[in-house]
Amino acid sequence: MFGPMIDVSTWQRDINVGKMLGAGAKAVYIKAGGTDRNNGASYTDQRFRENAEKFSQRIPCGYYYFFYPHFDGVQQAKYFCNLLKSVKWNLPPAVDVEDNPGHANQARFQTELKEFLDTVEKELGVKCVIYTRATFWNPNVGAPAWAANYKLWVAIYSDALKHPWDNNPNSTFRPRPWNDWWLWQYSADKNGRGPEFGVATAGIDINRVNMSEEEFYKFAKWGAGGVEEGGAVVIELPPAEEAAEEVAEVVVEAPGTKYPRKGFLRQGYTALRLRSRPTAHEDNTVGVIKQGYSFSIFKEIQLGDDLWWLIELPDSTAGWGARRYNAITYLEYAD
Repeated sequence: MFGPMIDVSTWQRDINVGKMLGAGAKAVYIKAGGTDRNNGASYTDQRFRENAEKFSQRIPCGYYYFFYPHFDGVQQAKYFCNLLKSVKWNLPPAVDVEDNPGHANQARFQTELKEFLDTVEKELGVKCVIYTRATFWNPNVGAPAWAANYKLWVAIYSDALKHPWDNNPNSTFRPRPWNDWWLWQYSADKNGRGPEFGVATAGIDINRVNMSEEEFYKFAKWGAGGVEEGGAVVIELPPAEEAAEEVAEVVVEAPGTKYPRKGFLRQGYTALRLRSRPTAHEDNTVGVIKQGYSFSIFKEIQLGDDLWWLIELPDSTAGWGARRYNAITYLEYAD
């Protein structure tokens, strides 16, 4: 299992992303919108675009929609898809299935939900993830065979369990017809861990992924866009604005900072070029910063909006690595 993955919405208000990442968050699901339970009108979550901007370039990111079965599934799905077409996402869209205020019977519930799922797949070319809990799903939706074709995001709150339904197929905590899960929301509202993850609420939704770290990043295509070199995928930095190269370097070290400091390559990337000078406009590679390296940092400078580190690798090769380039962060402090 891999994690933690956090899911957020407008209820978390202003999120301190740096603190959330510092607490170990590896990925995030963001509420994109939902349906009004009374009139069926779709809405956009108030923090949708703000959260998308904060997270999408920093960790793998997905979006979810709060669904109601007593309204048209196709209309709800089309609204959701239009939102997702305007943002970057690495994880499949998810549908939140946990309420039935209109008391839709199982047949109606299954029909509207299946139409939602089919519409998303047609519009976006990917199958949805279904978020639910067994105590709601089993009596309200039943056990439609087609549900097993979709990844399950299950909610059952326990730090003690090693499996959401304790690997017992007869458990009342197993949503039917699934035999396995993809995401497990194992801690939520009343856990008191909100401040730890940089949110205003007392609690925060925390999830595990039923994949290894390597499998997850490959699935999310996180860190793609590199070239094979020496057995590692080396990230190719996209061209920056030429004007950035004309800006005089600005030392951004905080007063009292003691160097050298330690750093590492962020998870999701396997390698990054080390350069003879802080620029990606020329072929000036002197080495490769690989995943797992702990390197020494001697200086940090700013060129335009980009940050570069003067570093030394474990083999004593020295050069410049892009800490932040084109708004994407590649390197982090280890201390």
